[in-house]
Amino acid sequence: MSEEERAQGGKRNVETLRTARSERPDPEAAAASVLSGEAWHRYCDALRRAGDHLLSANANASESTRAEGVRYLLGLVRGGIGQALELGDPGQPRFFRNPDSSARWGAENADNQYLWARIDPAANYRIRGERGSAFDFLIEVKEGYMQLGDVRNFATLTGDEIRCDPDGSFEITASREPASGNWLPLHPDARFLAVRQYFCDWREERPARFWIECVDAPPAGATRPEAVALALLDAGDWTLQTARTWTEWTEQLREAWDPSRIAAAKKFEGGADDIYYGNDFYRLADDEAMIIETDLPDARYWQFQLCDLWFRSADWAERSTSINLSQARIDTDGRFRCVVAHRDPGVANWLDTAGEPEGVVQYRWIWSRDNPHPESRIVPFDRIRAGLPPDTATLSPGERETDRRLRRRHREVREPAT
Repeated sequence: MSEEERAQGGKRNVETLRTARSERPDPEAAAASVLSGEAWHRYCDALRRAGDHLLSANANASESTRAEGVRYLLGLVRGGIGQALELGDPGQPRFFRNPDSSARWGAENADNQYLWARIDPAANYRIRGERGSAFDFLIEVKEGYMQLGDVRNFATLTGDEIRCDPDGSFEITASREPASGNWLPLHPDARFLAVRQYFCDWREERPARFWIECVDAPPAGATRPEAVALALLDAGDWTLQTARTWTEWTEQLREAWDPSRIAAAKKFEGGADDIYYGNDFYRLADDEAMIIETDLPDARYWQFQLCDLWFRSADWAERSTSINLSQARIDTDGRFRCVVAHRDPGVANWLDTAGEPEGVVQYRWIWSRDNPHPESRIVPFDRIRAGLPPDTATLSPGERETDRRLRRRHREVREPAT
């Protein structure tokens, strides 16, 4: 199948979903479907179809990868439930963390915390926050989730652009009409606010905090059965389409894989406006490794990471699966080099595959003035050092364990209990 045919298949899935949205039941029929149980059965059927899809994908992968597919499904179910419960009412909004380390999807950045809030573009919102010490963050006005075909970004504020009080607190107005101070304009087609927080120094940085309220919403009334029906419909659609989309991306990367090179980065509809994304596949035998090297981008932030066959970031809290500009050791010739390998090669810039023979290599240049193209090559494991500069930085087993403990601690800081 050609890339164009695969793209058309993805478009057909999205168009089918959009058609289903436009043909939603009227309020009376929606209310009846909740009281009869039909809405619940339809939601459960969407979960069944999502599970069937994931069980059939990656059928030749290792037992651990296939088991992770079931864990992945559990995370998607949680995300879909969040759509219904946390993001269902734009009049009573709150920020919901999705994805996170226990419910990963969509090759999310291992350095990011992601928050979503549902909005009504005709309403007015007040966002209060505390700046914290995260490297930076974006607050985006969005059409929705790119895997559902809702790819438009309408407005963005960064942490550096927001005016804060001396104590680090801030307030933002999100509305159709201009407002004084920090303001996010709401497009008529906007349905969500999304926050991406970036962490570079995992030792020291602490997340910003956010609260949101709809300033002109009436008090919450009695539960309307038709609203529950639409929430179940959204939850099922989100879970099913998310399960379908990202396995298709992984399969496309597998089919296009060329072991002699790594793909150039580009911008994607639905991603943040200031990000170049590089996505490619890896396939390594037990005694092989991949060496990646590149000129440094002229960027405020950059990062490399591994993703699994489900197109989730690999387990960044337990293994060395990601490296950002703060964590990287730069060689004396000014270039960045890292090693993708199944076991620790002793070099500082190691991306740990956890022994999985296949997966995805991903990199990001963010707020970048250029787009350097990395090089890659596959070498025997025992020839890694010969392919690197003599003064390549190393890590002892004890230092590696210290780094692993730091990653675990950072997870608890970034994802506090709610």
